[in-house]
Amino acid sequence: MNLASRLVGIYLVMSPLTARAAFEDAGFGPRDAAMGGAFTAISDDPGVVAHNPGALGQASSLEAASSYLRQFHIPAGELDRDSTRGALIVPIRQELLNGAFGFDVRYDRRTNMAGDRAFGVMYGTRGLRETVGGGIDFGGGLKYLTSSFDRGGKAGAHLAFDLGALWRFADRFAFGAAVLNAGSPKFKAGGWSDRAPLTFKVGVSEQIRGAAFALDFIKREPSLTLSGQHTMGIGFERWWATARAGQYAVRSGMSLGERARTWSWGLGWRGQGSRLDYSMTVPLTGITRLGHGLSLTIRFGRADPEGEYEKLLSEELRYRRQMGAALEAGELKQWRLSEELTRLRAEMVALRAEMDAKRASEGEAKRRLKDLEQRRQAAAETFEKLKAEREAAAHKTKAMLFQEEWRSYQKAKLSNVPDQVLIEQVGRLLRQYKDSGVDLGEATQELRRLQLAK
Repeated sequence: MNLASRLVGIYLVMSPLTARAAFEDAGFGPRDAAMGGAFTAISDDPGVVAHNPGALGQASSLEAASSYLRQFHIPAGELDRDSTRGALIVPIRQELLNGAFGFDVRYDRRTNMAGDRAFGVMYGTRGLRETVGGGIDFGGGLKYLTSSFDRGGKAGAHLAFDLGALWRFADRFAFGAAVLNAGSPKFKAGGWSDRAPLTFKVGVSEQIRGAAFALDFIKREPSLTLSGQHTMGIGFERWWATARAGQYAVRSGMSLGERARTWSWGLGWRGQGSRLDYSMTVPLTGITRLGHGLSLTIRFGRADPEGEYEKLLSEELRYRRQMGAALEAGELKQWRLSEELTRLRAEMVALRAEMDAKRASEGEAKRRLKDLEQRRQAAAETFEKLKAEREAAAHKTKAMLFQEEWRSYQKAKLSNVPDQVLIEQVGRLLRQYKDSGVDLGEATQELRRLQLAK
């Protein structure tokens, strides 16, 4: 090794501003990066392979994701790194094996330092232990790690372990805990030394009506010349649905550590079973260099159930507007006929008064009275007929609306919508159509079944 190489090596090892640890905990892709890394208690993303294997089992369908991150600031400190990552989530729904497998492939390029590669196989349970409003699940994984230094050769391969747990409680709340890089493997070659730091993570999250809030606390063990540190991550995400253009999301978060502090934001879009995400990381300390991220996630086997449900609701609203217009037209006809009956009654009263006062001949008065009576009777029959038809149409409309909403509910049920959402939909139908004359027996039985299953 020549003098220049030795000087560069001494600078890279002794510089306190650069995080040099291999396989440092820095997230999976732009979604978790935009949320400040607060992802330990999040369970609806393939990126959980980088944060908490205990959340793997919540996946409802086969999912694949790939991401690229250009990073200059991570919770451990400043660095210059390109990170490319891919994940595959495979749900298993069997009596003895109910959960999901996760496969993680990772390549990190630390500029002028080293290249790090990892392959992980993980498994997480689903509904291992049911509780009121949720359940407790566990997961773990084995990672095969290799690192090669630019000026020191290959450092060989080592194994590390990840462990995690997820507790879902009170319907929309979750608590997660994880241990990453258990074993803290060390990499040495050509006088160079590095280490994958042991990391402890705990977090909580709340998800409700398209919004998510997350908070993480992280403890990292010392690595190389860097001392251990504590970090807090805070994240927020909000989704909006459209009728034809999919769903859109905005995200924001902060990572507050002893060595580095950053603010992040991001955007997302999903539709037809796919999702695109982007993030930007803005440093609050150190050198101002913006980090960026981009990812693609694909869900196989079915389209996005939330998007499909939004479309069904839009169609139902359009049908209701048409039915409302038809009912208004019927009410207008009934009002006009009622006015005609009132006018005929007033004319009959005037004629009787005229007869009593001898202002018309008895024969003419009787003839006119008989004619008016016939017209009144015909108008009354027409009025009653229209009234009966309107009542039948109104009842039929309620029955048709109920059947439309019940078919929409069945479609949502086939799309693996969570049981809590199904319970809310059935409860709304029972309240809306109570005392309407519609047969609600099937909906009542469905609500009892869901409550017993819960």
